[in-house]
Amino acid sequence: MTRVTTSPIALSVALLLAIAPSLAARESDQPVPPRVEIKYRMSIAGIVVGEGHDVLQHDGKTYSVVSESRTIGIAAIYRLLVRREAKGDVTAKGLRPLSFVETRNGRFTRSARFDWAAGFAELIDGEKKQTVRLPPNTWDAASLPWTFAFWRPNGKSVQIYMTDGRRLTEYKYAVLGYEKLATPLGELDTVHVKKIQENGDRRGLDAWLATDRLFLLARVRGTEKDGTVFDSIVQSVSLAR
Repeated sequence: MTRVTTSPIALSVALLLAIAPSLAARESDQPVPPRVEIKYRMSIAGIVVGEGHDVLQHDGKTYSVVSESRTIGIAAIYRLLVRREAKGDVTAKGLRPLSFVETRNGRFTRSARFDWAAGFAELIDGEKKQTVRLPPNTWDAASLPWTFAFWRPNGKSVQIYMTDGRRLTEYKYAVLGYEKLATPLGELDTVHVKKIQENGDRRGLDAWLATDRLFLLARVRGTEKDGTVFDSIVQSVSLAR
């Protein structure tokens, strides 16, 4: 059941093409408030199995992200709480992570530390430790989806890197277009992006970003290797001015 407990924000991983010029032209120029809080509800085949709660705080120079997701409903018997915390700097090119930590039910799972000056990241997954090269366009799983609230570059690159402490992985996404999305918040204007699946990749991922709400995630739909489809949709957004 771990597939349903990872935060929807973490599951979005890349969403890189939301920064393409065609999207930047339609964005609303909103300043990012010092605190943003989002709640999600996750389901499989229409049955609610999890909920997510994500909070971003920043002062214009530094930021922190806390992302929690837990099993509820029929999945509550698993009693699983996943917490991801990230900290870093707010830069002219979005968020630059410095640290990332994941725990499950209060126990350490994995982490990442970023040394931008040296160009390396230290990844710890349980007892396994490794040092990997750090490309400029790299984020941790908790920080990545927030960075485009701060930065819309004009490039057309479709390559980014993300780490959850286990490995550093390249992701590519394609923009499918603008869509209206029905949510508990009402009908939202969104842009639909889809993971580009390479040969042999059976894990699919679609995401809808709310164009008038800082390009925050409104919905995530993922497909696992076994064909199981999970769906996550925003329940509330709180912007502290």
